[in-house]
Amino acid sequence: MSNPLLSEISKGANLSHAETVDKSKPVIESGVTLKKNEHGALLTEVTKGAELKHTETVDKSAPVIDKDAHIKPSNHANLLGEIKSKGTN
Repeated sequence: MSNPLLSEISKGANLSHAETVDKSKPVIESGVTLKKNEHGALLTEVTKGAELKHTETVDKSAPVIDKDAHIKPSNHANLLGEIKSKGTN
């Protein structure tokens, strides 16, 4: 029992040549000049490090709560019970 797909694959295919236009290269406008990058010098400068000065900061990100504010204890069990009883009506 021969597999028709395998026999067709083993025959191969007659392919014709296709011309392509490669547009993957970047387009550089006229008048633009390219310079050599200086990554080596930049990395040397970065590895030398820099002298940093200590600066005092004032952190104002904490929330401001009024001194007269009082927080009541939560009673979630009663609240959930009330929600459930209202949902069944």
